[in-house]
Amino acid sequence: MIIIPELSIEEIAASIKAVRKAKNLTLKEVESKSGGLWKAVVIGSYERCDRALSVKKAINLANFYQVPLEELLGLNKESKPNPKEKITLDIRATTREISSDSELEIVRNFATLICAKRRDWNGEVLSIRNSDLTTIGLLLNRDEATSYAWLSSRGLLLAKP
Repeated sequence: MIIIPELSIEEIAASIKAVRKAKNLTLKEVESKSGGLWKAVVIGSYERCDRALSVKKAINLANFYQVPLEELLGLNKESKPNPKEKITLDIRATTREISSDSELEIVRNFATLICAKRRDWNGEVLSIRNSDLTTIGLLLNRDEATSYAWLSSRGLLLAKP
C-alpha cells in the first residue's frame, strides 16, 4: 500500500514551480524548449492553481522536466535528509546485486573514489556528506531528495541508530 502525504493544491503548484526554477527555466523557455508543446500561460496557470492538472499531463510534464512524478508533485518531502543527519552508505550492498544496473555501478564507483580520496580502506561502509549526496544526484541525474530516496529504497543506506 502506498501512503501519499496530505498535500494541498497550493503545495503541489509550488512544487511544480520549484521544479521549473530548479531547472533554471522561465515560463517562456519552457514553451520554447518544448517546441510549443507546453505553453507558458498553461504552465503558469498550473503554478498559480488556476488550472487543473490531469494525471496524464502531470506525467508528461515530469517527463519533460526529467524528474520523477513524485518530485514534480512534491510527494517525496519525507525522504529528504536533514542537513545535519549522518548518512552512511553501505558499500557492501552495492556489490550484492549481480546485475547490469548502471546506476548501482555509478554509486559503487563513486564510493570507491571517495574511499580512495579519503584514504578510508574499510570498504564496507562510507559516511557520506551532503555534498557527496549532491554529487550522487548529479551522477544519477536526480536531485538530492530523490537520490536519497533511491539509495534508501535500494537498501544502500544503513539504518539510523
